[in-house]
Amino acid sequence: MIAVRRTYLPKPGTGGKLAALVSQAGEAMEAAGFREPTVYKGWHGSHGVLQTEQLWESIADYEASRKAVRMTPEITSIFDQIYPLLAETHTTDIFEIVD
Repeated sequence: MIAVRRTYLPKPGTGGKLAALVSQAGEAMEAAGFREPTVYKGWHGSHGVLQTEQLWESIADYEASRKAVRMTPEITSIFDQIYPLLAETHTTDIFEIVD
């Protein structure tokens, strides 16, 4: 099993809107049949930073999901609203769960 973590840094003044949209994106993912990501709000580091964590059975399952997500307008329309709020593109980290 793997954990995919994404970190989002908002432009100044957009953190609240970003948080709402990231939560909406998670709900849309769950409605489309994917696991809903957990959303974390950072209390240290860059102001307004958000991180999501989504579990997948394997890298292959994660890669297949990326193609499916891109073909799901209910999800992509939310990300179209998220990207303009970011100070920089999100970062993605993938961790293997060992226990």
